[in-house]
Amino acid sequence: MYQIIPGRQWDGHSFYNNQQAVRLQNTAIKTMCMLDSCESRHEVTLQIEPIWQKYYSKLIVRRYINQKTTYFITKPLAATVIIAVLVCVHILCILNQLWYISNLLIFSCVYKHENSINQYSLQTSQDEKDQLIQNNSQEIYQDIGDTKQPRITKLNMAMITTTSIYVLGFIGLMIYAAIVIANQQLCFIFGDVSDGIEYLIICGCALAASIPSVLLLFAIYKQKQILRIQSYQVICIVFETVLLVVCVVAVSLSHSKNWGPLIEPRGNGASITWWTQRKQISSLCVDGKLYYQSSDQSTKIAGNCQYVPTYKTNNHNLLIPSVQFIFQLFDDNFTFSNVVKEDISFFVTSDILSSRQYLQKSLEGTQQYDIHVSAGDTIQHFSNKDMFKLLSNPDQLKFLQAVGEQDAKSALQEFNYLQQVHGVCFYFVSAFDEHSQMTTASIEIAIQFLEREIYSCSGIKFIVSHQPVYSTGEHGANPQFSIAMQSFLDRHEDSNIMAVFGGRDHVFSSYQKDGVYFFNTGSSGSRLTNVFETSEMQNRTWKANRLDGPQPSDQHLNFGGEFHLLSLLQHTRVEVNVSKSGVGYVIKNIETGKVESTFAQEIKKPRFWGPIVSPYENGANITWWTRDPVKTSVCIDGKLYYGTNNMHETQTLEDCSLEPAVEKLYFHSIFVDHQLFDAVVEGKEIHFDNRPKDSVKFIITSDAHEMTPIIRRSIQNMEDFDFHICGGDQTYWSTAIEYDLAFPNWHQKPFCQCQGNHEAYATRRPVKQRDTTFHQQINGVHFFSVFIFNESDIAATDDLKVNESIAWLDANIPLYNGPKYILTHYPMYSTGGFGSYPLFTTQLEALIDKYANNQILAVISGHDHIFAAFKRNNIFTFVAASGGGVLSKVNDLETMGDISRVWNGTELHGPIKSDTKWSMNYENHLDSYLKFTRTEVQFGSGRVKYVVRDLESWDVLVEYEQEY
Repeated sequence: MYQIIPGRQWDGHSFYNNQQAVRLQNTAIKTMCMLDSCESRHEVTLQIEPIWQKYYSKLIVRRYINQKTTYFITKPLAATVIIAVLVCVHILCILNQLWYISNLLIFSCVYKHENSINQYSLQTSQDEKDQLIQNNSQEIYQDIGDTKQPRITKLNMAMITTTSIYVLGFIGLMIYAAIVIANQQLCFIFGDVSDGIEYLIICGCALAASIPSVLLLFAIYKQKQILRIQSYQVICIVFETVLLVVCVVAVSLSHSKNWGPLIEPRGNGASITWWTQRKQISSLCVDGKLYYQSSDQSTKIAGNCQYVPTYKTNNHNLLIPSVQFIFQLFDDNFTFSNVVKEDISFFVTSDILSSRQYLQKSLEGTQQYDIHVSAGDTIQHFSNKDMFKLLSNPDQLKFLQAVGEQDAKSALQEFNYLQQVHGVCFYFVSAFDEHSQMTTASIEIAIQFLEREIYSCSGIKFIVSHQPVYSTGEHGANPQFSIAMQSFLDRHEDSNIMAVFGGRDHVFSSYQKDGVYFFNTGSSGSRLTNVFETSEMQNRTWKANRLDGPQPSDQHLNFGGEFHLLSLLQHTRVEVNVSKSGVGYVIKNIETGKVESTFAQEIKKPRFWGPIVSPYENGANITWWTRDPVKTSVCIDGKLYYGTNNMHETQTLEDCSLEPAVEKLYFHSIFVDHQLFDAVVEGKEIHFDNRPKDSVKFIITSDAHEMTPIIRRSIQNMEDFDFHICGGDQTYWSTAIEYDLAFPNWHQKPFCQCQGNHEAYATRRPVKQRDTTFHQQINGVHFFSVFIFNESDIAATDDLKVNESIAWLDANIPLYNGPKYILTHYPMYSTGGFGSYPLFTTQLEALIDKYANNQILAVISGHDHIFAAFKRNNIFTFVAASGGGVLSKVNDLETMGDISRVWNGTELHGPIKSDTKWSMNYENHLDSYLKFTRTEVQFGSGRVKYVVRDLESWDVLVEYEQEY
């Protein structure tokens, strides 16, 4: 609810009378209701006080939030409207004054009565001379024969009206200027990218222009000499012309360049944002495809870069679903890469609050870093859409930000989200709601998000929150948030959380508790907190510019003071370097470049991951990784199996107590030539049994692309299943650290994977994998895996590989009896963007028809990131590639290649009419889903049941049955 507290009564000599003051109050209230929701719990005080009683008054508007005073700044649109009106008024004033002076010049040039006036003036007073001039001017105008018969009095009235409008507009402008200046910050007004300096220039010019205008009004009121009025008119024109030029130049300068790009990692891709002076087509050519922005602001994909979109805009944003790509913008080349790295570096800032000066300082010397992380309030006025301050400093840096108080009203900002960057997990949480209030509900939502997602990512972890857990600044700790965060950390001390970054308080402070660092980075650019002022610090004042060591206190705002390390009253940034050995933190003064302090900690990496147990011929391959290098060995049935990271180099010793003569490694792989055995690897028990069974249950997934949140859900309740089949692309590049991400807390059930196109680069594998074409029997079920990609091109198919694969299947399928599945990463049929590859599909159809009575049950594939099911001659074809990678853009015409293949939603059911080369067997289509799924298969008594499950909702989407 808003409350008006009136100031003192104004006397009759004040600039406004009481009624006008009341109207002004009402106007202010309406403005506040427009810009801040009237339902929010804000109290507004509007005070009007006389400063100089006869001439003007000062207006101060404050907004009280939780009894804390902050100055109110209107939105950019309001400022833009004010300036636009002011410019129009100036143009009107100039035209009116030119017309007025032209009439005066006619008067002075055509009729010259100086002599008579001078003779008469010898015996007359100055007032009589002025009266004579006015009388003569009236007669002159009548003699000219002007049909409108202008009069000086009419001119005076026009000038009074126009200048009064100008003065009133100027008063409104100055009120706004007073608010801005009182807040000690610059407000931007021209578009979304102005710096705000133009605003102060206009204010200065307006002040200068007002002086002759006021004098002109006074001269007209006193009926002074025409020549004196004429001189005032000339001065007014000069000043107002200058002001008009400044307005135009300021606008052109503020829009004279393009801004960007801002590169933000998003899921398995990146969001690219930029701004252009003129409306242009939003498009980027990436890997031969054109990504462009449509009128609904979504990203569309064209099959080639020659396509010309039609939609144009100033604000550009595209989502590129790739972890590594190059694009060109503004004649510069930019590279985005979010592949997993062993060593990464980033820096953290907060509360820059649109200060370009400090933003530039905070970015100095950061070219070697991988990412810029902000703890919120990088900008002001909730203008999060364009991030114009960052866009004015184009860089190759990736950028991520937590929601701050100023950002909380932006609909584009996620309050709580997880983003993996180069294998490091960043959890961004917000204790604030959409009204910039810290509430119990918003804190609970943040903690619930952390509880739900903390084990979804397997790399080392950092939490970023605008509200600090501990702080020596003005706001201090919020006990409810601090206790909730500390309880969460205590419950998950094994989750590999290294540090928590905060902001909000405009000081730097650092703490450490139970091996976790807490940094308040809220001093990167805004006004530093006056930590020596008792009223601001509430009896927690500092004694110097630096605080060292524990700061115990009974005050709730000093919660956690016993864990305090260092606090500084300086503008700082925190530089973080992550390596195998640990994490290093450097606290740097961004004004001087001086390193103020350093901290270090060891990475709390898990001792090992795995083991992965893969059936291989008549035995099994066991693969695992250890944090420290050790010898590769496992004791099974009294024998010691030992080797390297290549299972084909496995050897045995008859006594498990013997020491094998092999080097110590991080990655380990051995082969055990038994169908049934028990083993223990790094404390994890393995029970391997690959004997035929009458009934079996297994799951099918594909294309996880180390997206660990989905991977964890895809292997839930594996104790209920016998084994796991993967259609490929479990990782992107099969690098060492990707294995660390893709196989954390992995199950010990048999895991069989066909090779995907992303796993085609053998030189990148830390562990030797099996051949691309193979047969494997698991519990009596036969799997035949083929690979049709060109190994030198990650996305291209290879006709020679197609022919070789079909020939291999033709030779091997008749050799085995029992139920059979064909595994191929490239789909036989698909409703996704890739669709069918005609050469492969045609030959595979002929092969399946040839062996129709040979118990081939289904073809399992991936590649297209959807789920799709087809059934032809009682044989199923499944595309199961929605196991974690970015879902395909099946609603996009350019991606799908033909309108008949474009989806109208997230599901397709039944036969589909389409005659393109990618749309083979669409008449036998069953169901398709644009969702993350896994397929559960159950054998028994001559029947097979397929259950397709949504990995996010855990609902069963569809079921199929089959006899064999």
